[in-house]
Amino acid sequence: METKRGDECRTFAVAPGEKVDILELEELGRRYGIDIYLYFEDDLARNSTIEKDMETYKNTPEYERPFIPLGSFISFASSQDPGFLEKLKELPLILEVISCGEADIQGKSCRYITTLMPFLDEMEALPE
Repeated sequence: METKRGDECRTFAVAPGEKVDILELEELGRRYGIDIYLYFEDDLARNSTIEKDMETYKNTPEYERPFIPLGSFISFASSQDPGFLEKLKELPLILEVISCGEADIQGKSCRYITTLMPFLDEMEALPE
């Protein structure tokens, strides 16, 4: 069953409300086998669950959903810009942790973290 949004996820090293570098989250997921999802829509991220969203969007191609597995996002961005990972080291992309816990996703129990992509107006201006 999915963890409530206000619960701390101590074993995940992050908690809802924290702002974490995308590369740190990617490493955390890879190292500890945690599925990390990146949401693009604030309302959906805060008012839904990953279980519900995976069911709702099961017939929607991955790149057309309002959320994506973090690894898929990084792979796609890297395929479009081979210097993407280096750019993230120079100018970190900070994601907000929305929820974490355990969920049944597509018939499989897994640990997960959901995050929210910052809106453009929340991101620091790039130096000229």
